[in-house]
Amino acid sequence: MPKKMERHAAVLSKLKSVIQHTDSKVMAERRSAIERWVKTYIRQVEYLKDDKLQFLYNIFRDESCWSGTRLNNTILGQRFTEEKIGEIKNPLPIYDMACRYCVIDKIPLLFQKQFESYKSSFSSEAIDDDGKPATSNNKYVKSELLGYMKSQDPVFSFWVDKKSGEFKKHVSATEGFKKAIELKWSEGVEYFYSLLNEKERERKITDAVTILSSVQCDHNGAVTLDFCLSKMSDQAKNKLFKDSELSKKDKGVYSLFSALIHQGFFDTIQAILPIFKDKILEDKILSPRSYTLLLSSLSDMMLENSESTIQAREAIMNLIKCGNFNNHEGREEKAAVFFSNGRVPIKRALAGLIVDWQLGCTKKEEVLKVLQFAKEFCAVESFMYFKKSVVDNLKMVGRDGMRKNIDYGKLAEKLFAELDTVSVPNGRGDFGGAGDPQSTLGSTEVSSFSGRNK
Repeated sequence: MPKKMERHAAVLSKLKSVIQHTDSKVMAERRSAIERWVKTYIRQVEYLKDDKLQFLYNIFRDESCWSGTRLNNTILGQRFTEEKIGEIKNPLPIYDMACRYCVIDKIPLLFQKQFESYKSSFSSEAIDDDGKPATSNNKYVKSELLGYMKSQDPVFSFWVDKKSGEFKKHVSATEGFKKAIELKWSEGVEYFYSLLNEKERERKITDAVTILSSVQCDHNGAVTLDFCLSKMSDQAKNKLFKDSELSKKDKGVYSLFSALIHQGFFDTIQAILPIFKDKILEDKILSPRSYTLLLSSLSDMMLENSESTIQAREAIMNLIKCGNFNNHEGREEKAAVFFSNGRVPIKRALAGLIVDWQLGCTKKEEVLKVLQFAKEFCAVESFMYFKKSVVDNLKMVGRDGMRKNIDYGKLAEKLFAELDTVSVPNGRGDFGGAGDPQSTLGSTEVSSFSGRNK
């Protein structure tokens, strides 16, 4: 691992380790929040040693800095812009943090300090655009400073007017929100959202989700997207996913889910899935290919990150539930999940579930249920190809979590063989949460799968 990546990993590990909670799910989600924070502020923290990190340890341990499993940005903004807390000096660039966290009462004075420091760095021979001494032209120095700040992060120059060099006293909530979305600046989105009136909020948030889901969504975009979704009502989400520009755009919903998965927003995914009422394929909200790509991504996350394994597993099971394979309406779309044009789209996700089952996590009944669905939706010849493809994938493709001296291909073959000897219930089966003892082969109790049989 390159030294830079080692530093990042070390800082992240230390900060996450201070998060302790009696509820393992809360602890996992808070640690995920810390991981996302570190990704956003890696430049500010990557070189901090243990004595400097103590400042952050104390903040992230403080319950007032949390709103459930989310960081409380209002409190963080105040903490990150203090010179010191107790006897511990703040190692963070305070002006930068004030700008990012919209601590507007502190920005003017902090900018003045930045200006004075920057001005003192000019040599006596430096000249402005008119050939006059640069240090005699404050407007020129401020313009140069703002240009430099913008090159580092546009948010650092956002609060100061470039023409006058003065603090912007009145920033329109609407314009501020729009700019924050453009910059994928989640703290700014939250701040300006709080200034919008109730009528504007829902429309602006819906527009923002559509925009963020229509572009290549990086880490900062996903964090911003998560905040916007958290502020939408179920009614607004339902309209967004089923009757909006987002639902009409090619891969709009897929892009949204993909961004959330890759940045570990599993709780947000779980909150969205019930909206589709198990008809994500029947209503063509996702194409079979997009659907299986999301399953594969969740499968990878489940095996790659031990801290998010449980959340990723729950999400993959609930996404399978949304396929509503107990119901044969939309048969063509559902069949294409298992076999399409000589390909087996679901094989990577299924292989991941088999590896996870061998680790003692995913339940055998859940894996068998997916295999049973494949058998029901595929023609005999297609199912034989499906079986061979899954077995070959496990033999030839290495995955995180695979143990040495285990023939995963043979393991898969035994599972397929069980389809001929064990009665897998066609009606209801539990895909709700891995590890729940209520799920047993042949159970007909209340389940996450609902729908009629063929």
